[in-house]
Amino acid sequence: MKRIMFCGVLVLISLSVFSQSNTILKGIIKDAATGIDIPDVSVLVVEQNKEALSDPNGKYSLSIPKGTFTIKFSAPGYTTVSRKIILKEKEQILNIGLPLSETELSEIIIQTDKKKEIGVHNVSKLSLQLSPVNSSQDLLKTVPGLFIAQHAGGGKAEQIFLRGFDNDHGTDFAVLVDDIPINLSSHAHGQGYADMHFLIPETVGDANYYKGPHEVSLGNFAVSGAALYTTKSRLNKNMLKLEYGQYNFVRALGMVTLLDKKNFLSKNYENAYIAIEGTYNKSFFDSPQNLRRLNTFSKYIIDIDDRNTLTTSISTFYSNWNASGQIPLRAVQSGLINRFGALDDSEGGDTERIHVNTQLQSELSEKISFKNQFYYVSNQYNLFSNFSFYLNDPINGDMIHQSENRDIFSYNGKLYLNTRLGAINSKTEIGVGVQHNNNKIALNKNIKRELLETVNTFKIKETNYSLYLREQLKLTDKFSILAGLRGDYFTFDLEELVPEPGKDDNDAFRFSPKLSLFYNLTQKIQLYAKASSGYHSNYSQAAVNQKSIHPLPKAIGYDLGTEFKIGKTLIANLTAWYLKSDAEYVFVTDGFEFENKGRSERVGGEASFRYQPLPFFWLDTDLNYSYGTLLDEPKEANKIPSAPRFTSTGGATLKFKNEIKGSLRYRYMAERPLTEDESVKANNYFLMDAVVNYTKPDYEIGVAVENILDQKWTEAVFYDTSRLQNETAPTDDFHFTPGTPFLAKLSITYFF
Repeated sequence: MKRIMFCGVLVLISLSVFSQSNTILKGIIKDAATGIDIPDVSVLVVEQNKEALSDPNGKYSLSIPKGTFTIKFSAPGYTTVSRKIILKEKEQILNIGLPLSETELSEIIIQTDKKKEIGVHNVSKLSLQLSPVNSSQDLLKTVPGLFIAQHAGGGKAEQIFLRGFDNDHGTDFAVLVDDIPINLSSHAHGQGYADMHFLIPETVGDANYYKGPHEVSLGNFAVSGAALYTTKSRLNKNMLKLEYGQYNFVRALGMVTLLDKKNFLSKNYENAYIAIEGTYNKSFFDSPQNLRRLNTFSKYIIDIDDRNTLTTSISTFYSNWNASGQIPLRAVQSGLINRFGALDDSEGGDTERIHVNTQLQSELSEKISFKNQFYYVSNQYNLFSNFSFYLNDPINGDMIHQSENRDIFSYNGKLYLNTRLGAINSKTEIGVGVQHNNNKIALNKNIKRELLETVNTFKIKETNYSLYLREQLKLTDKFSILAGLRGDYFTFDLEELVPEPGKDDNDAFRFSPKLSLFYNLTQKIQLYAKASSGYHSNYSQAAVNQKSIHPLPKAIGYDLGTEFKIGKTLIANLTAWYLKSDAEYVFVTDGFEFENKGRSERVGGEASFRYQPLPFFWLDTDLNYSYGTLLDEPKEANKIPSAPRFTSTGGATLKFKNEIKGSLRYRYMAERPLTEDESVKANNYFLMDAVVNYTKPDYEIGVAVENILDQKWTEAVFYDTSRLQNETAPTDDFHFTPGTPFLAKLSITYFF
């Protein structure tokens, strides 16, 4: 008995000594330039060879004996930082800012405990800096395999192509900025309309993308993929920027830190900055486009205490423009106009958008955190278009005016749990959300923007309630599972004001399970398989008036692929994928009605390669193939119009020690069918763009050139019916918007 009591005393003393001699070292790791949290950073205690990884919020924690140690922080794409620290307290905090550096491919290990395990891909900071950008919509082109097309004077949201989808303006591709969905349901012009022109490109601190419907936190419109943008938490430097380009392109930008210190009352850190951007573009069309755009963005962050951080941002956006629209090929061939001409130069529009966003990040414990978000969006929109000229009205013409006045109120809550289930590491995320849209839309017939007749007017109240569970389990060192369950419930309330007043409603529920498996064959080879269900909502008008069709068409997607590394300088990703979509409605402008396109399926493959032969030189290429069919149509007429078949993007990037960095990029889109029977096809095109920047601590000079080969190409093309003013009968023809010719821009930036 005495021996037992003696051993017990020794154990208690040992535990007491251990608890007194160990220190909990913790902190947050951020991007030094943007203030954005960095996940998956290696935190190494050199003397003990003890390592931890930062969590998705950039937080880390280590238990270390008291004493003097060297702590090394490292992550691909960032400069390694070492800190000598004396640990003498029970708990000590060491926050770190990592400076950006070139990504060395030799640093990257193919394994499942890195970012790609959760299915997200990061767009490199260098790609964001070295791409020709006229507006933030051009940032979408940094997503491998994604193409965009502008066909309304630069003011309307671009057409989006990815994985064999002509996503129109966002019907099957989701876009989020600071966790605010940009896609607008039941929009006056297109379902899922995603206009990014409000976003100032230089405020973007981080960009991620998904392909397929596999991410459980994303709901409506995330079928072919999604892009997520996060604005900077802080400015590394104040800046003034001026750009001037051919065809009277002028852009001015100012970004200034307003506050960056401890609050004089709470003594807690707070930061605030503001960005203002103004753009004018006459453009290369015969009829001046006269695009005018004014954007503002302000962001304020305060650490309420050690566990709570409040972030508030406000953005405003106003734009107006003229457009030349899509012109018929026969008008050019006959000499009536040239390829940059217009048959109706009164097309164009104006739009105004406001975002108010508040987020509270709370650390409830070492392993539990919670994020609350409230946001408000206001959108006003007017678009004047003439797609068919004199087809429907031989006297007054076919100009239509689409308008909307929308308010969105929303709440999102996310709970993060890091736990262990026995010997298994578990990361759990639970999300709940509600988004309410209150919208009034109208469709009018016009003559030169003057009202001729109101076709219809609706008041729409649409609410989306969502709940999801995401579970990430690391079963072994080699095998991980990412599983998720999502439920979305919609209510549609429709009030028709014109032409026949009346009210009706509908509701619908969509259950979306997700599963992804990751297996590390070696440290250089990872295999993955994904199977998921997603959806996009239909127009409220179709949801209410066509109740026999489910308002939330389901999409099922499968991915099977591998990511591997050859040597130290080549990384590759090969993926085979399949997507099947249920019935969906598309708005047909010349008939003022919704057309059911039926079920469709797409099958394809993707190959991506990243090669770094020299420390300052990178090569990359992405190859994408897809083949789509309409399942409810006969085989001889079941091809999906405008759906891309083969596309490729890539280029070369250099960054020298003399502060010169440059990029040469290419884009290729092969022929694609414009009709269901493939009798009519859109021509292929190959384009090259270049950017060169010379950067010093106080200034930067940049040159950007689009279409350096000066190719004649069509940016947007359709094959449909129209009639010109002097024609007696309708004609099927190509209708296109010419692509940008050789266009050079010079930029000068002053840092202070």
